[in-house]
Amino acid sequence: MPRGGWTQARMREVVLEERGELGLGAIDPFDPYALADAHGILAFKLGDLLAGGMSQKAFGHFTMDNSAAWSAALVPLGSARVIVENESHARVRRRSNIAHELGHFLLEHPFDNVILGEDHKRQFDEKQEKEADFMAGELLIPLAATSRMAFDGWDNARVAAAYDVSPQFAQKQMYGQRVRAQHAERKYNFGRSNLNKSTAR
Repeated sequence: MPRGGWTQARMREVVLEERGELGLGAIDPFDPYALADAHGILAFKLGDLLAGGMSQKAFGHFTMDNSAAWSAALVPLGSARVIVENESHARVRRRSNIAHELGHFLLEHPFDNVILGEDHKRQFDEKQEKEADFMAGELLIPLAATSRMAFDGWDNARVAAAYDVSPQFAQKQMYGQRVRAQHAERKYNFGRSNLNKSTAR
């Protein structure tokens, strides 16, 4: 962790570095599974754990009875890490789940144990959860992309389709740059209006 903690600027630098290692530019679509593989992190589905002793009851609880209860977890295996994900979720949610866990990994968040329970936040404190969420957003739709799309007027459905995320994820990630684009448009229109008034005199 950098001295003084993680800033958004530093987290964005890490994202750009990681995307660069995958041969991606600042606005290219991103595959979280490819990044996990690049770091030697194996991604397992819950169903893969059945052969290792996970009960059918537990599998059914997390994939059918209460699939919203748990999404994914970064699990320590000695010095290695693996990710276990809930395959009952939609593809776009699974991608954001994996990106979130990779955020914890890239930010080197410490944890003492892993709880495959109903509250993922029991693993990490609130600050770390927010940092991992920020990293997931930047990995999947970086600032350069949101800025360009906001000024070009892309709606949530178009963003979601281009970056393989949910419309809700797209809206959250696009919000800040849309506000910035709206402010810039109002400033431009105000300046143009004043120019027209002055030339009309």
